[in-house]
Amino acid sequence: MFENMSPIILHQINGAAYCCLASGMEPRAFAHSAVTDYLHDACLRIASDGTVQEFYLNETVTFFNTEKGRDEVGIVLLLQEAQPLIGLACLDTDAAAGAFRDPQALLRAEAVLRKLYRLFSYLIAAYKRGAVSEAFFRAAMSAPLCLLAERGTDGGAQDLIVLPPRLVLRCVTAETAVALRFHYPWVHPDAERVPLNDAASFFLATLSYACITGAPPFNSAAVPFAAVDGDDFCANGAVEQLVQNIRDGIYVPVELRCPALCPQFARLIDDGLSAAAGQGSAKTTGRHGSAKSAAYKSLGLEKTTGSDIMPNCRTAPLLPFVEQLCSCCDESLPFFTGIQVDEVPAKQPNTQKAGMQEQAAPIEEAEVQAAEDSAQQQAALNAFIQKARKRISRKRFVRRNSGKIAAAAVLCVALIVVMAAVVVHLRKPPETAGMSAEAVIRGFYTAVGTLDQTIIGAYTKNKAAALYDGLMVHLYVTGKTREAYERKKIYYTPQEFFNLCESARSADVVPAADTVPAADAATGSNVAGSQVASAPPEQEREHDMEAHLIHYKKAVIKLLGGGSIYGISGLEIVPAAQTGWFDVRFYHWLPIFSSEEAEAVAQAMEKALEAPVSASDAELSERGAFPVQVLYKHDRVQVISVKGSFFIGVIESAESTVAADSSDALLEDCALPPANRPAYLKGL
Repeated sequence: MFENMSPIILHQINGAAYCCLASGMEPRAFAHSAVTDYLHDACLRIASDGTVQEFYLNETVTFFNTEKGRDEVGIVLLLQEAQPLIGLACLDTDAAAGAFRDPQALLRAEAVLRKLYRLFSYLIAAYKRGAVSEAFFRAAMSAPLCLLAERGTDGGAQDLIVLPPRLVLRCVTAETAVALRFHYPWVHPDAERVPLNDAASFFLATLSYACITGAPPFNSAAVPFAAVDGDDFCANGAVEQLVQNIRDGIYVPVELRCPALCPQFARLIDDGLSAAAGQGSAKTTGRHGSAKSAAYKSLGLEKTTGSDIMPNCRTAPLLPFVEQLCSCCDESLPFFTGIQVDEVPAKQPNTQKAGMQEQAAPIEEAEVQAAEDSAQQQAALNAFIQKARKRISRKRFVRRNSGKIAAAAVLCVALIVVMAAVVVHLRKPPETAGMSAEAVIRGFYTAVGTLDQTIIGAYTKNKAAALYDGLMVHLYVTGKTREAYERKKIYYTPQEFFNLCESARSADVVPAADTVPAADAATGSNVAGSQVASAPPEQEREHDMEAHLIHYKKAVIKLLGGGSIYGISGLEIVPAAQTGWFDVRFYHWLPIFSSEEAEAVAQAMEKALEAPVSASDAELSERGAFPVQVLYKHDRVQVISVKGSFFIGVIESAESTVAADSSDALLEDCALPPANRPAYLKGL
């Protein structure tokens, strides 16, 4: 892969072979281009001992490009044994395709990976010491071919060569086909905006993936996970498609390509590759449409000059992921498991026949086992691709049609509201004739707790229900829409919720209060955990209580099945001193998101929707929050008489305070013994 259309070529100068960076331009175009200014940017040579030396590119050479049939200019690198890190990482595709079955291939990949991480660690060390600026380090992540390895002067350890990033980027992106092989597959699409650790980890993870599998993790296929040939890879729109595939995370996890990989190491690579998924938006991919434009605008490389390479020592941003990955250059950290290089000892002529007979059965068993393992691995790969392809297709459909979906949702809500209004108008409204004033008030608040807008409209006059109308319409439409879409119960009444809590409690998820020894009660222990500095047994008991409480919360949330709570409890109606007025006190249970719970639930829902069905159920059942608040409310209600029937004429809010501000607080209160529960749980 690397040799095809490589912008780094070998050229004979005075009888010696030197590396040249092909500019892709004819001499006349080269002389009038910005590349001539980039030649003044400094290059770096970073040795294994941490020393950093600057040098400059002062020589160019004109050579004949046989494919294009014209003369082109190359920049002489004066590096006789240099090799780009991309070339170092990219093994032969055919040889690497069966790497997970060939121990020798795994050993070769391991040696290359350790060399890759060792060289990259030189750059990190120079950056952390302040010898390389953050701007230069970030720019290097945008031009992968600017990083080369050269044999050291002592003939042993290799040095890391860092060419001027904007010079390399300009030369590499001069042609789209070249850029699609040596630039875009390795660079984070938002490298100039994301944290430096994300940009560097994505770059290093892509090289690691290619070293292990023989190909970059992402390609320009329009169909997720489909293969592309040379023509399709460089077709029109391939850059945008490749960048979009990176954003959507369309790659096969490295552990499926190479099952022999250690899980911890595979997780590091997958985390680095997923750093670009979800960053930015689909609209930002437009800036990748022109490779030539990217050469000048991407990453703000025009602002990076030679004077910025070695700044004064400053506090460098942390690179935890990259440093963790580079630490794998340590020989004591294994990359692969179960590597066994078979060595068959030589046999004497008179024992060869017997030896062959002894080995026949084990060889056949090994071949059968290898065939079974290969079939299982292929089945796992096919299953992953099938599920991931559906997920990506669904995500792209929603993204393409987000406007239509939003318009359809608004239309559905409007239709529901209109239909509800028509039904209320056509139905004969309930009457309050013969009902007492207190009965009218009780009927009104019962209707509020059940979202019955018909009764609310019939029991009030002069828009007295305005305090609750907007909230009820919102909750009613939301509940009906979710019930129709999700086909499950959405709102549980406070009594139903409390019954679920008691059901989880009766399953011995939370130990009852009487299970605590009397001696502990005398020292002040309680269900929530003792605060007394005590012996290890009490600490163990506190730990057990916390574990029981966590299991209890998960059990209740699983019973809710993604639903929430709405309703009224503890309703009290007392006549006020003023004639015709009543004091109404109650607890209002509302499915309202706090900012923290909204974020937690949104993340859980997003992960659940992207996971398989079984995993989705588990994620929804084990999330730590559901949207709910319990408010203590005090309303002043005036009842008027119209034609001999009572109606509510005015509702004034006298008090509204929070009794339980989150689902976590609510569940902890429900876990308390009956005598210790707060007032809003009494009577349920």
